[in-house]
Amino acid sequence: MALETIPIQGVWRLLLWLPGFLLRRCFTQEKLAQLIYVDLRPRHNSAVVDLGESASFSLCLLAINLSPFPVELDRASFRFWLAGSTMDALILKKQIIAPGEITSLYMRGTIPDGAAKQAAKHPDSPIALDGNIEFNCNVRSFAKNVGCLDGINPIIHNAHVRRDA
Repeated sequence: MALETIPIQGVWRLLLWLPGFLLRRCFTQEKLAQLIYVDLRPRHNSAVVDLGESASFSLCLLAINLSPFPVELDRASFRFWLAGSTMDALILKKQIIAPGEITSLYMRGTIPDGAAKQAAKHPDSPIALDGNIEFNCNVRSFAKNVGCLDGINPIIHNAHVRRDA
């Protein structure tokens, strides 16, 4: 039987019989963080920037739990880079992600007027995201550092309103 055909939950169930102290020794904070995959959602509108009168942004991330344990997203803090300005975005809603589960993480934030004007004048400026996600797990709590996700191609609404003003 090929290893690729075995469901992830089937392989990991064998590990769950180990005592807690052995699991903590095998699954360090770094190892658990590596087993959580975070990226922008690949389809539909994963990044939307509205530069209207009340400028805002919304982002949708995809998180996949590749660990054998259910993990609880405790909180997350991100920095959204737009036209040389940074905006903070938080996720404070706790969410349990089962082993092998794929879930979407939504965040929204406001864009100050100066940054919105700058973004409207330079629509091709690079856009990026970085941050930190805190997880709770039966084995141990850990943090996942989301490095710089660049190359984001957002849908930009109402840029003409700022350029024409």
